[in-house]
Amino acid sequence: MTSQLETPASNALERSYERDVVERVWQGAQIIPGNDPAVWRKDERGAWIHRMAYRNRNTEFGWEIADSAYTLRSFGMAALRPMQWQNYMDFLVASRSSVVTADGLRNARRLI
Repeated sequence: MTSQLETPASNALERSYERDVVERVWQGAQIIPGNDPAVWRKDERGAWIHRMAYRNRNTEFGWEIADSAYTLRSFGMAALRPMQWQNYMDFLVASRSSVVTADGLRNARRLI
């Protein structure tokens, strides 16, 4: 039975991925010279993400897998991208007014 807070549509957006898929998506994140690429990378909007912070929204470096096609079956791995969790939330609601990006070694929200 689905609760009021958990709809089938939100379940589709919050699905889990197999470990190998998560690792392949991580490999698509931007490598930053001088940082260990196994630990630190940046998403497509320039925000820092930490490999071990996958699906952790309690840290500014947490990240999610954004599915630009909303279905892995349609476009495969090409549709999946690593995204800092706040940028991911903006992506879900199609917000184009701000973005989280790096400000030195921290992340900050910028108006665009």
